[in-house]
Amino acid sequence: MEYKLWALLLLIFDRDGLRRPRPGTRGYVLDAGAHDGSTAAMLATALRRLNLRVLALEPLVQNVRAAEGRAQRLPNLEVKHLALGDVHGSTGFYPAEYDMQKSNGLLQIARWRDKDNQGSGTYPITTVDTLFAVNRGRTLVLAHLDLEGHEAEALRGANRTLWRDRPVVTVETFPISMPKWHAEVMALLEALNYEMYTVDEKVGWPPDGRNHVGIPREDQHLRFVLDNFFRFEPRRKPA
Repeated sequence: MEYKLWALLLLIFDRDGLRRPRPGTRGYVLDAGAHDGSTAAMLATALRRLNLRVLALEPLVQNVRAAEGRAQRLPNLEVKHLALGDVHGSTGFYPAEYDMQKSNGLLQIARWRDKDNQGSGTYPITTVDTLFAVNRGRTLVLAHLDLEGHEAEALRGANRTLWRDRPVVTVETFPISMPKWHAEVMALLEALNYEMYTVDEKVGWPPDGRNHVGIPREDQHLRFVLDNFFRFEPRRKPA
C-alpha cells in the first residue's frame, strides 16, 4: 500500500480538486494496471459520494477475474480486460502459464522483463483517447497509471483527452535504474503543461521506484493544495 500517495489523492478529493465533468458526461477515474482490483475498489468506495465512476483496466485474465469479483459489490466500478498503449486495436503477448497462477499483486507484465512480453497469451490494447472519445460520454478527472514501464505509450495515446479534460495524473517511474524511460514520461507531461510532484515513498522493485503526481499548471487551487501537502508532510519519527 502506497500510503503517502493515497493520502495525497484523498486530500485532493476532499479539497474539491478534481475537475467537474463536462456537461452531459459522467466523471471517471481511470485505474490502469489495476492488478487484482484492490486499489480500484478503494477508489470506488472513496469516490462514491462524489458521484464518480472508476474504470479499472488490467491485461491478465486472473487479475481481471479477481477485480470483477470486487466490482460486484461496487456499482460505480467497471472492470475491463484491456491494457493501454499508443495504438488502439493492437495486441500484447505474455506467457500463457500466467493464466494458471492465482491473482496477486506480483502477477504483472513488466516492460523490463523480456519473458513477460513473449508467449501465446494475448491481451487487447487500447488508448485513453479511444476510451474517452467525445461520443463515450466520459470525462477523465484522474488517471492513475501503474503500467510497469508502459506509461509513456499510454501518455502518447492520451494526448487529446489530457488537453481537453485536464485531469490529475499519477505515474510510476524508476529515475535511477531506468532513467531513459523516466525522462521520456516526464518530457511528455512537460509538453502537456503539467507540474509534477514526486512522492518520496518506495514503490515496488527496483527500490528507486517512485510515484509522481501531475497537475495542470494553470490550476492554482491544486497547486496550493499540493504545495501545502509537501510543505507540511509528516516526517518519520526519530528512532
